Amino acid sequence: MFGIIMTSFGISMLRAAGLITGQAAGLAFVISYATGLNFGLVFFLVNLPFYGLAITRIGWRFTVRSLVAVTSISVLSNLFPGVVGYSVLQPHVAAVLAGFCIGIGVIGLFRHGSSGGGVGILAYYIQEKTGFRAGWLQAAFDVVIFSMAAFVIDSNAVLASILGAAVLNAFVAFNHRTDWYVAR
Repeated sequence: MFGIIMTSFGISMLRAAGLITGQAAGLAFVISYATGLNFGLVFFLVNLPFYGLAITRIGWRFTVRSLVAVTSISVLSNLFPGVVGYSVLQPHVAAVLAGFCIGIGVIGLFRHGSSGGGVGILAYYIQEKTGFRAGWLQAAFDVVIFSMAAFVIDSNAVLASILGAAVLNAFVAFNHRTDWYVAR
């Protein structure tokens, strides 16, 4: 629950500041900003293709937990703006704070056998099987997302978003390790 709430809170900060993040949420942000579609719905739909990998390579338990997490994040990220106000939110500060919130949320999800979906599922699987850090794989995917974002948000927002994603990915890379606590 902690991972879901922290991830949703971070996403709500990014939305309020007109920023994005990487991974599946970043793709959902880009699609949402470009089309005007609801972020929560797009985030849920973007994650659907990754569940096949989760079922076949990681297992039903992980898949169901991830589906619950993604569904909850989709709902909560839409609800947060109604209960938390952001009257002053400087983009670079929002990016860093959201990066830490989402990062700790992702670690919480990973450590309890789930993910926030999408690239997190792929990153979790690769880290568990090879030891290659999840945060570094997510960073590579983010390069693609931020290239796309340059077409839908202004360059200052892209730069602030890159800062937030760097914070998130470094936080995950340095703090989530297979030799540390993982709930089974």
